[in-house]
Amino acid sequence: MSKKLMPFWRFLETRSSRTAVMGEWQTIAGDLLSVIRPLLQPIDRTATAYPNPRPVGRSMKVVRHGDGTIVAIDEHDHQNRLDLNPKDVVLYQLDLRKLRTTLCGSLSCVNIAKTPVDQATHCLQIGNWEPKKAASFPVYLLLCHHRGLLKKDILSLIARSQRPGAILLTPTRMNWDSKLRELARPPKMLLVCLSEVIEGVDGGFSGAPAWEEYLKSFCQMVKLELPSSYRNKKPVPMRGTRSANIEKLEKALERHIKSSRDYAHTAKQQGRVPKLLPRPTRTVLGKQVGLSPSQVSRCMNDPRARLLKLLWHTADSLEDVMKYKRRR
Repeated sequence: MSKKLMPFWRFLETRSSRTAVMGEWQTIAGDLLSVIRPLLQPIDRTATAYPNPRPVGRSMKVVRHGDGTIVAIDEHDHQNRLDLNPKDVVLYQLDLRKLRTTLCGSLSCVNIAKTPVDQATHCLQIGNWEPKKAASFPVYLLLCHHRGLLKKDILSLIARSQRPGAILLTPTRMNWDSKLRELARPPKMLLVCLSEVIEGVDGGFSGAPAWEEYLKSFCQMVKLELPSSYRNKKPVPMRGTRSANIEKLEKALERHIKSSRDYAHTAKQQGRVPKLLPRPTRTVLGKQVGLSPSQVSRCMNDPRARLLKLLWHTADSLEDVMKYKRRR
């Protein structure tokens, strides 16, 4: 379990708006701000409250004076006040579309859904777990801030499901109990804790070993015999595998470049100096797509990887990132 990401997962499960000023996001993210920042987008509202550094947990009231100055005031301690800049009260919301892409890129065999994303929803199908062509199971993300809402969403999914079998992702186990598990068991729905299956590493998210353990339990639940199916498959030629791996790395780099580009342009629009999000290391990039460092190196050195090499260099240049247009 990644303890560094736990404040992030708890925040998603306790604040239904999934919105905060950047100062609070920085506190939540800690050393992993470069990982979480690409998932955030500014919205057209500003904060009316500001996180209180002392005592932590009590909000301060944001006051705008006629001369344009902005201050945060502790209504319980008028000596405790903060001078703020306009950028300090900009609200940033977690972009569920970007989170969906990140989760599907981190969890093996989950193909992303193409359906529109409602930012206000607390129940989103992120994709389908497809371990083989004949097997496909929906994967849902449930961002419920209390147990009653989680139960309601599970009941709704049961009523809508056309066949048994689904994976239900929740940020933590906060709202789990034995009754919910019993409710999900007959329709073969497995609760999976994101804080256990996703790790935050320098440069991005990565699937943790616990994901495979959950999948083993799910296979038993839906009576899916994966080992025998895999044994019947013909091995893929090495060069075919290499081409597929190169494409995976290209897509991962494109996602990073797009996030870095949006981050830089947002800063520029707000009058700040644009900065480049750190390019993921080859090790981190490999973890995002399920490849070992040696596999990533072989892909980078492959003569066919011209686009991959171009994207790799683009991701390390602020000028190139800001001019980047996604390939069709």
